[in-house]
Amino acid sequence: MNIIKQKISSLSLLPHLILTAVSFAAYRISNIILDASYARSKFPVPFFEGQTAFDGDLIKSYYQFMIDAGTLNIYWQTQLIDFIFIASFFLFGMIMPLLVRRLYKVRTIPYRIATLVATLIPLGTIFDVLENLVSFVMLAQPLTFPNWIAIIYSSLATLKFASIGLGFMLLLASVVWFVVATIINHFRTK
Repeated sequence: MNIIKQKISSLSLLPHLILTAVSFAAYRISNIILDASYARSKFPVPFFEGQTAFDGDLIKSYYQFMIDAGTLNIYWQTQLIDFIFIASFFLFGMIMPLLVRRLYKVRTIPYRIATLVATLIPLGTIFDVLENLVSFVMLAQPLTFPNWIAIIYSSLATLKFASIGLGFMLLLASVVWFVVATIINHFRTK
């Protein structure tokens, strides 16, 4: 990740802005495609709820629902599409915070916060990849997988949501810090 961060940070501002816009567009487009596939799979609960069930029997009931609806194969495809979403989100989650980091002097607190965010969000996507790999283990035996696998699956999902959620909260804090500091400096100069 550090090599990617260094390459992105070495860009001048305009290419960095363009790269941010392109990565955001890729993230949004892949998210729209992923959400549509998820809806077509007829997974019976919102993905957040399904991924954090921590209950093998409950997850098996979701799979049974899709088997009965004839859409489990679509759910398989959705899991594969998710890897495209994860890749785009990984890049956006690194590129955007590094753009925000440009607002600050090196080694200041908000600079360090933005740098941390450029690690937290991609870390969340790594947990997402691991979560998907575990879901493939469960999907290979959708009604008979050992229930303890669901605990691993949901734990990885929880780590994913925690990393990404904390990352975005810190990114927002970093942006708010900039806005507040700019306003304060504006009034100080007057």
